[in-house]
Amino acid sequence: MQANKIDIFNFEVVEKKLLLIEDEEETVRNLKILLELEGFLVDTAVNLETAREKLNRYHYPLIVLDIVLPDGEGLELLKYIDTSKSKVIVLTAFGTVERAVESLKGGVYDFLTKPISVKDLIKTLERAFLELHSNQSGEDLNKTLREIVGKSSFVESLKRQLPQIAEQTGNVLIRGEEGVGKTLIGELIHKISPRKKFPLGKLVVRGKKNSSFELDSLLFGSEILGKERLGLLETSSGGSLLLVGIEDLPLKTQEKLLEAIEKGYFTPLGSNRRIKLNIRFISTTTKNLYEMAQKGLFNKDLLMKLNEIELEIPPLRERKEDILPLLNYFLDKFATQRGLEKPKLTDNVIDFLLNYEFPGNVMELKNMAERLVLLKSGKTVEISDLNFQDTKRETSSIFSIQNWKKAKKQFEKEYLKRKLIEANGNVKKVAQMVNLDVSNIYRKIREYNLEDYLKK
Repeated sequence: MQANKIDIFNFEVVEKKLLLIEDEEETVRNLKILLELEGFLVDTAVNLETAREKLNRYHYPLIVLDIVLPDGEGLELLKYIDTSKSKVIVLTAFGTVERAVESLKGGVYDFLTKPISVKDLIKTLERAFLELHSNQSGEDLNKTLREIVGKSSFVESLKRQLPQIAEQTGNVLIRGEEGVGKTLIGELIHKISPRKKFPLGKLVVRGKKNSSFELDSLLFGSEILGKERLGLLETSSGGSLLLVGIEDLPLKTQEKLLEAIEKGYFTPLGSNRRIKLNIRFISTTTKNLYEMAQKGLFNKDLLMKLNEIELEIPPLRERKEDILPLLNYFLDKFATQRGLEKPKLTDNVIDFLLNYEFPGNVMELKNMAERLVLLKSGKTVEISDLNFQDTKRETSSIFSIQNWKKAKKQFEKEYLKRKLIEANGNVKKVAQMVNLDVSNIYRKIREYNLEDYLKK
């Protein structure tokens, strides 16, 4: 099978795509009409040459194959079909039953004898499709759950709960400290939910509590002249909307969102047009929204709507068993991405990490792993190489500097170092991130002796 084959079948986009390979034109015509009435999308081929060409270009989950074709035996086409991803139903006349039975050993799903019973064919195709869909869904689920790394009881419990949460229709609120992985879990919930074939919208609310018009426009859309835009509630229709840092949503925007949820429709800014609301909300927060609601800082009714299912992610310091699995996962990942050798960890380093509090949680661990791959590729890591910087200590040390220019330089150095790590040492990318010329970035790198953070 060719590697560049176009996948025209996708469980998230097109269902019941079928290739009918049969040389009798009347049979093809009648079967195509009857199968399409049952919801199948039918493509056809009347000989080996046409079938071979289509199988080389496209992927079909369902294939109905006649053994006898004008230019050869249909079973020759099996070499072009991945029977782990496609179900093949063979059509056979009386004289070729023995060959059809033998074909089952070669991965053929089933065979039917001519004259064809359309009813039996449809039942067989439906059964094949459901089996294929079930296998694919299971593979997708297992692949998704592998993105949750760790050995703690929380991680094991989360892997069991997540499919159940994803299957439900209720809105989800994910609570936890900064950096624990709330956004990732929210994305995974959508990825394995019944809504996965529709878009996942994402709106970072955190830090925008004073940006009411911007958030309203992003959420509901705008038809105000000169400020037209489609809102996420419209572009993500049928899917999910991930609201990151929901605690910073302005109260007026909260009221509008609550009204939309209760009425089942919303209206873009500057418009009278009503648009049906068809969204599952997945929200994240670092705050106690119940306390905020009691103090009048968060809409109590909206909280009830968004919190139909609640999930709390504990900080990394409370699940020490996850530290080493996560560290090895990130070291492998960044070493592979950069084409570098994985650093080696001493027992002292491992003991230190297992007793470190990780105030920045998984995000801090991830950044540390990336830095180690960049600076200690193939080398042994010592405790001094970890270069942990306690946020409070770093802030106080900067504020303790009495000289303005020295404090500014200290901030610039740490800021540039962090951006180089985030960009994997790519100076052009850093320049785009911080909106400076590449030449200025290089000058600052030389000034602060940050050459080791450059991409090798």
